[in-house]
Amino acid sequence: MEWWYLSPHLDDAVYSCGGLIAAQVRSGQSVHIWTICAGDPPMRRFSPFARRLHARWGTDGYETAALRRREDREACARLGASWRHADIPDCIYRQDESGRFLYTSEETLFGPPHPAERPLLRRITRLLEAGTPPRARLVVPLTLGGHTDHRLVRRAAEALGRPLWYYADYPYARSASAAELLSCLPASACLERTPLSGEDVSAWVRAMRAYASQLTSFWDDAAALAAEIRAWETALGGALLWRG
Repeated sequence: MEWWYLSPHLDDAVYSCGGLIAAQVRSGQSVHIWTICAGDPPMRRFSPFARRLHARWGTDGYETAALRRREDREACARLGASWRHADIPDCIYRQDESGRFLYTSEETLFGPPHPAERPLLRRITRLLEAGTPPRARLVVPLTLGGHTDHRLVRRAAEALGRPLWYYADYPYARSASAAELLSCLPASACLERTPLSGEDVSAWVRAMRAYASQLTSFWDDAAALAAEIRAWETALGGALLWRG
């Protein structure tokens, strides 16, 4: 069986599904992780909001995407999955035709895609149509947390008109309410739970640790990350996907 995980950013699929991916690979299935917003910034000019994020990540700006792609390749290797990186930049770098940045605050970051991005939505849909095998199982984010890039990727995938599987966006899922989860689920969604072994969970933690630039955005240190993931997996009773 062939699985394609769509990751809005260079960590989302691994953060959200790393244990399941490890289990699928271990059972002999073919797993691919395609990060959509993995491209370089179009220029060296950054918004104040982007510069604040660079400072948090400990990067100099233009090299951020290259650093994160290296981290992602290592994370995928630790899980045994193949990787692909699209050349679309993260939303914090995207601009309209006049050069105005589209996402300049937390409020705009966690909101619907800007109307100026309708052509980008169509472009991503065309990429997915051309780049994923029709019979493969396509796994997309539920958009818990509401990040605009997550919404963009989900909308593009749904425009294909193909059966989809959905994952809970981690770490946003850890604070999502039942009401938020229900609001994100397709009307016909059916929950599928996969038990994970200790080996699967350990591989998940190792893969997450590969994203060193992102660690302190969500956890105090690597030990805190590991403890949280093990507790999360125990609480869920394995790995969850929703079949649309």
